Amino acid sequence: MIVEYRLLQYREHPERQEGRNFALLARAAGQTHVRAIGMKRNGFIDLNYYRAIAPRQIQEHWVFGEWLQWLQDLATWDGAWSSESPLVDTLFASLAAQERQIVVTAPRTEEWSGFHDVEVMLDSLEDRLIGTMTKPPEKPFSEWIEDALLTSELVYRKGFSREVEVSFDLPGAKPFITTFPYAITEEPRVGFKTIAFHGAKRDIQQKVNDALLSFQRAVESGFLAKERCIVFTQTIPKTNKIYAEELGEMAQLVNVTSRDASERLQKIAA
Repeated sequence: MIVEYRLLQYREHPERQEGRNFALLARAAGQTHVRAIGMKRNGFIDLNYYRAIAPRQIQEHWVFGEWLQWLQDLATWDGAWSSESPLVDTLFASLAAQERQIVVTAPRTEEWSGFHDVEVMLDSLEDRLIGTMTKPPEKPFSEWIEDALLTSELVYRKGFSREVEVSFDLPGAKPFITTFPYAITEEPRVGFKTIAFHGAKRDIQQKVNDALLSFQRAVESGFLAKERCIVFTQTIPKTNKIYAEELGEMAQLVNVTSRDASERLQKIAA
């Protein structure tokens, strides 16, 4: 059995010409088949898997769904695969000429002598060329935060901004400058820091110290009220509770993975 296939790759940095294969378009025994990460045998696409493929494109994962849907439509378009039609080659040649983060490789051909089961052959190709992921990765911390801000409707509050740099004057010293990843700059003002409380203890301590000093300066200057200093967290491991207790003396800790995160945010920021 002869199989011709193309691979779809995601390239974080297109100029490096290196990519992660995430889909396979294969033509064998007169039929065209699509296999892809997160794609069930019934064609359902679970885009959660693409958090690991493109972690820097969290808000753009729908693009992978568009590509996979297009591949599925192309696979069932019999006219496109006629030996007399150059349509498929023309389409992919056009895509290859564009500098994209998602690219399609040139067609490759393999001979599978003694093989008659197309599904077995496709399983083997998928395992070798794409790999398998047993389950989608956990939802990233940044995504939990965005969800909490949206459902609490704080993003619609007047003065809501991201990456807010604030400078606080200090008597006889250089100004203290800090950045709040999220802030509401209109009264009543709210400042946010983010600490996942996972990873190296040294890194956690540095983030805690930054949050404590930033909130202390913000309160002393009158920029923030103490009750409106908020730290976004995930579930805090017992081994790191000591850091949370230290931080809790100066700020409100909100676990964005908890069910009541949005309600707590609304009350604190009221």
